[in-house]
Amino acid sequence: MNGTPACLLDLRLQTVTLNQEMQGTLHLEDTDMSFSQWIRSFRHTAQHRLQQVLHQLLTEGLREMSVHLTDKNNLRKYHCKMVHLTNGQIAFSLNDLTMKPNRPEAEPRSEKLEGPVSLASSLSQQMVHVTDPKEAQLKHRMSHLVDKFPHGLAIINPNWEVIYANPKMEEMTAVPFYSNYCKKLWNIFPIDQYYHFFQHYLRAMETQETVEFEGYLIEQGVDVQVTVHPTELGITVFVQDITQYKKHLQALKASEERFALLANNIKDVFWISEPDYEELHYISPAFQSLFGITRRDAFLNPGLVFEKVYGADKKKVQDAFQVMRKQMHEVEYRLNQGEEGAYKWIRSKGFPVDYNGKSYVLGLHEDVTEYKEMLEFKEKTQQLSTITQMSTGIAHEIKNPLTAIKGFLQIGAANPELRDNYQEIILDEVNRIEAIVQDFMMLSKPKSTIQMEEIDPEQLVSYVLRLLEPEANDKQILLLFDCACSKDQEAFRTEPKRMNQILINLVKNAIDAVDHGGEVRVGVEVTSEELTLSVRDNGPGLTSRELAKIGEPFFTTKEKGTGLGVMVTKKIVADLNGTITYQSEKGVGTAVTVRLPR
Repeated sequence: MNGTPACLLDLRLQTVTLNQEMQGTLHLEDTDMSFSQWIRSFRHTAQHRLQQVLHQLLTEGLREMSVHLTDKNNLRKYHCKMVHLTNGQIAFSLNDLTMKPNRPEAEPRSEKLEGPVSLASSLSQQMVHVTDPKEAQLKHRMSHLVDKFPHGLAIINPNWEVIYANPKMEEMTAVPFYSNYCKKLWNIFPIDQYYHFFQHYLRAMETQETVEFEGYLIEQGVDVQVTVHPTELGITVFVQDITQYKKHLQALKASEERFALLANNIKDVFWISEPDYEELHYISPAFQSLFGITRRDAFLNPGLVFEKVYGADKKKVQDAFQVMRKQMHEVEYRLNQGEEGAYKWIRSKGFPVDYNGKSYVLGLHEDVTEYKEMLEFKEKTQQLSTITQMSTGIAHEIKNPLTAIKGFLQIGAANPELRDNYQEIILDEVNRIEAIVQDFMMLSKPKSTIQMEEIDPEQLVSYVLRLLEPEANDKQILLLFDCACSKDQEAFRTEPKRMNQILINLVKNAIDAVDHGGEVRVGVEVTSEELTLSVRDNGPGLTSRELAKIGEPFFTTKEKGTGLGVMVTKKIVADLNGTITYQSEKGVGTAVTVRLPR
C-alpha cells in the first residue's frame, strides 16, 4: 500500500498503526496511537458513521465495506475502504476525493450535517456504501429494525464512550444521544447513583461474557432488565422496561401474602384437588392439627384422609365427595380420635371449578365438634326443661282430682249416710286422672306398634262425626263434611285406630273452641301421593303468640284443658310420617291441616 494513506486497526486492543502517508494526510504526530485518538482525526459526524460501519463489519461477518468521510482539520473528503483481516484487525485506507471531483463517489450533501444521526437515517441516506446492493438493502432493513427496536439499545466502546443509542433508549433514559455522543458514560450517568450498573458493565468488559441484571433508573422511576453483551467494539447494552411487570409481580406477591396470612391464621382447612381426588394441589397449614396427618403425607397419599373417617360414616363421605365433583355440596361426619368412643366432627364443603380449561375441586374442612356438642347440650337442656315443665303439670293436674277425692272420702267417712251422694263426683275425678295417664301412655307408645290397614277415608270421617254429633248438638254446632275422594281412587293404607284418634282430637277441640251456634267443617282429599285432613272452625281464633305455643306441655285455652291432646295428636301424626300445621286469626277461627303420605 505504498503511496496510499493506510493504517491497521486492532479493535480488540483498541490500537492503530499508521503508515507515513496516513500520518501525513491526517497530520498526526505518532504512527502508533489509541483508537479513540485516531478516530478524532475525522469530523464528529464522520466518527459516528465510522463506528457504525466498523460495528457492522465485525458483527455481521462481512469482509469488506467502504464509507465516505471528512477529516477534522482540512475538511478534505475521502473514500475509505475497510477490509476485515482477522480477530478484529482491519486494514483501513484513504482515497482523497477532493482531487477527483468528477468521480461518482462524491460525498453527498448530507455530509454537511453536524453531530450524530440515527443508524437507520444514516443508512437510508446511503452514507454507508457496500459493494453488493443486496447487502446494502439488507443492512438498511436491519438498521431500521434496530432503531425501531421496542427495547433500549446502546453501544459503549472500551473507553466508556457512548457511540450509539436507539430512540427507545433515549426515551427510557430521557438522555438525548445527539448531545452526548462520545461522552464518557459516567459524565452522563453519575457513578454514585448507578454504581450497580457500572459494576456489571465492567464485569462484561473484563470477562467478555454476557451479563444480565435488574436495575432502577432513578430519575425516571423505571425498573429495567439489562443485558450487557461484549463485542469487538466494546459492549452492547439492551434495556427492557419491566416496571409494569414488577408492579404486577408485587401485587401478586402481596395477594399471596394476604392469602397466606389468612390461611395460616384460621382453623379451617382450604384444599384444591383433582376431580378424582388422586392428587392434591394445595392444603392450608391447619390441615395437620385438624386431621392429625402431615401435609407432606397427605400430598403423597390423599387417601389417608378417608382412612381417618369413622367406619359408619365412610360410605356417606365417599358419596358426598362424588357429588362435589358436579355441584356445591357439604357433608358432616366423624373422625376417629384413637380413644374408644372419642370422635371429632368435621363438616366438608366442596364444589367444581374450571381454570384454563382444566377441572378442579375446591373445598373447605371445618371442625364442628364444639357446635355439635353445643346442640346436644341445648337439646338435653330443652329436654330437661320439658320434663320439669311436664312434671309440674302432671303434679298439678293429678293433685286437683286427688284433693277432691280425698276430701269427699273424708266427708263420707265422717258421715256414712252422705257417702252415696259423693260417689259420682269421686268417680268423675278418678276418670279424669285415668284420662291424663292414658294421654301420657299414648305419648310414650313406640312407633313400632303401628299395624297398617287399608281404610276408606270417607267412612272414617263419617264415623267420627256421628260419634261426636251428640256433643255438637248440645252446643247447637253444625258439623259439615267436604269429601274430595273419587270412587275409583286406590285405597289408602294407614292405622285406623291412630287415624280415629287424630280426627277425634281435632274435631273435639274445634267443638270446644266454637261458641253456641257455631260451625265446624271437616274436609278430606285423597291424591296419588297423600291424604289431606282439614278441620276448620269459626271460633274466636288464636293470637300469633298463642299459635306459637300450641303443642307445648299443658298449654291450653280451655278452662279445664291440659294441652296434652295436641301433644298426643302431634305424636300420632309423626308416627304416621305425616305433618300437621295450624292457621288461626283472632276473631275469624282456626284451621288444622294434617297430611299423611301414601
